[in-house]
Amino acid sequence: MKKLVGVDFFVNARDVSPSVLAERIHQASGFGKQLSMITNRGVKVWPGGMPETFCVDHWRCRFLFDGTMEGNGWMIGQSMAKMAQEGIDIVKSENLYTFDGEPGFSMGQGQ
Repeated sequence: MKKLVGVDFFVNARDVSPSVLAERIHQASGFGKQLSMITNRGVKVWPGGMPETFCVDHWRCRFLFDGTMEGNGWMIGQSMAKMAQEGIDIVKSENLYTFDGEPGFSMGQGQ
């Protein structure tokens, strides 16, 4: 059984700290506190990242749904539109699925 459990938004953002980006994403996404982590170059930078981590302008923002979003893939498109209206540059998205309860996606650092 295939089940939608989250989404990764890949964002282009320059000269921004992980915490500022997280706040912007929280406000604009419509997913509230379901932002579980932000990575940069494969390294977790939010929450609890190391300030000395060298970051580039390409970020992965992972949302894991809490059960209220399951099966509502249309909400992902709505969220992308809202984020674009707020000036967040999404360059790619990937839906996250489980198959028979097993993740069909790679875990991020610290997950």
